[in-house]
Amino acid sequence: MPRNIFTIAGFILLLATQAIAGPWTAWQNALAPTGVPGHKLTLSKNGAAAYVVVIPEKASTQEQKAAEDLVLWLKEMTGTEFPIVRDSTPPRDKEISIGNTNRLVDIPEAKQDLQDEGYAIAVKDKRLFLLGGRVRGPINAVYALLEEDLGCRWYAGSSATIPKRSTLKFRPAPRVFTPILMLRDPFYQVAFDGTWSLRNRTNAPSAAIPEEWGGNVNYVLFVHTFNTLLPPDQYFKDHPEYFMLGADGKRSAQQLCTTNPDVIRIVTENTLRFLKDNPNAEIISVSKNDGGGTCLCPNCKALDDAEGTNAAALLFLVNKVAEAVEKEYPRVIVDTLAYLETVKPPKALRPRKNVAIRLCTDNCMWSKPFTPAEEVPAFHDAMVGWSAIHDRITIWDYCVNFSHYPAPMPNLPAIAANIRFFVAHNAKGVMEQGAYQSPCAENDLLRAWVFAKLMWDPTRDLDALVQDFIWGYFGNAAPAIAEYNALLAKTAQEHTESMKSPKDGIRYPMDSEFLTKEFLLAASALYDKAEQLADSDELKQHVERDRIPILYVLLCRGPEFVGADYGAVLDRFETIAHREKMTHIYEGPPDLDQKLQGWRDAWNKTQTKEK
Repeated sequence: MPRNIFTIAGFILLLATQAIAGPWTAWQNALAPTGVPGHKLTLSKNGAAAYVVVIPEKASTQEQKAAEDLVLWLKEMTGTEFPIVRDSTPPRDKEISIGNTNRLVDIPEAKQDLQDEGYAIAVKDKRLFLLGGRVRGPINAVYALLEEDLGCRWYAGSSATIPKRSTLKFRPAPRVFTPILMLRDPFYQVAFDGTWSLRNRTNAPSAAIPEEWGGNVNYVLFVHTFNTLLPPDQYFKDHPEYFMLGADGKRSAQQLCTTNPDVIRIVTENTLRFLKDNPNAEIISVSKNDGGGTCLCPNCKALDDAEGTNAAALLFLVNKVAEAVEKEYPRVIVDTLAYLETVKPPKALRPRKNVAIRLCTDNCMWSKPFTPAEEVPAFHDAMVGWSAIHDRITIWDYCVNFSHYPAPMPNLPAIAANIRFFVAHNAKGVMEQGAYQSPCAENDLLRAWVFAKLMWDPTRDLDALVQDFIWGYFGNAAPAIAEYNALLAKTAQEHTESMKSPKDGIRYPMDSEFLTKEFLLAASALYDKAEQLADSDELKQHVERDRIPILYVLLCRGPEFVGADYGAVLDRFETIAHREKMTHIYEGPPDLDQKLQGWRDAWNKTQTKEK
């Protein structure tokens, strides 16, 4: 089967800019660095280490961690222990220098500003230099070398795919790289593991990484914070004027009156208090409660009317808070939402330099989940508008069916196009909101890994990343899994029109036009083939987990659709789901067991009728 991901209308331009390669028949390194390779280095020969790892005499905790991880994975590759020494020892011909050692004389890359997370790889004679920025830079340099030059992978959880070579020879590509996105958040439950995040160079707030290893992006308050910063149960009774005036002329605790001086004072005081109590905080959100609504008092309405958007009165408050924050916490960013009625940017009012506008794709991906956001005029204009007036934008994108987390979701090309569009328009952070409550959403392992790579370097080729994961993670079963992914993409292409604006948008039902019986039968046959190809229990479990979306659609379609095999499909789904610790089907409280019982009742009822 062809390996390129087929696309629906609107992706032709994207595909035209990428080379279309032939089908893969074995794993290839989709992350291989570009550029002219340096000298050939032989790190080990026949299981004996030829190099030592050098760190500064007073190494930072990040430099120490980088060295320890490099030694760990080099041993896994070669079977030998690489010594770690301090730079106070005499120089040797064959060294791997990590961080700010005294070996950096005449190394041009050492003079470059790598910022917080950038890295450089340099070669001089037989020495290899791994340099990094102020925070996670040295660790990022190590994992860039391991992934990109040496082909190591950490696709899922704590698993590792490490090539074995007792003699390790390679030509590292000298390079300098600084990520564009300061926030890289594949918001899937499977991406919240701090170890996975460190290795894959994400920094999501939900993925805890120790501060001594560079940490992650620390939110002290994360969106929809009005009720926290000015609690209605504490203030509404005595001060209804602190809250929004509705069209009915009544005050409502749904939102705040953001131009009220006392509201500004209280929100500012509480913001500063939260920051004082959380010394590692990097971002604090001052943002409206979910559900919409805006204050129509004379001051708020006049400001919004003058600026042509309900974002104006919100930004008035946010700028005031940000001004106070900057004086006491100059490195902290104040974040707010461009969401629902606040998506449109103001005409003249401008965010302060320490304000981040988190622009949400609710006006495009929610109703058109298979279409790149750039092609939806409302979002395109908002993105272009905000980027024209501000250089600190973060994105909240939506990429999963929130009513059916396991549903087949052929939207990877749209999400890849989105990330590139965001970055091209001043985005400094991206969150792809997927199945954040439970594992086993459709392709969640693949998606988290692919999104991590695109957020680190948006120029990466989507199709190559997908194939890298498939052939690396599924081993002998990869040919059938690759066929299934091509089948899903082809099915989406064949239903282009219905997928432009699917019924219920991103929450499309399981009888959507593209989920045909022919597709489900073909997909089931390919997963049967994949299970037969899997040559270990581990690979078989990988395949079974990946099959969940097809089993799920069959169960949703019911006994009448599936026939006599419905009970077996249900038993299999339940076994896999519980083994993989799945808990959620729908966004909200845990509902897997309730769903299973409903399916079981329907099946039992069918069996009773037949008797």
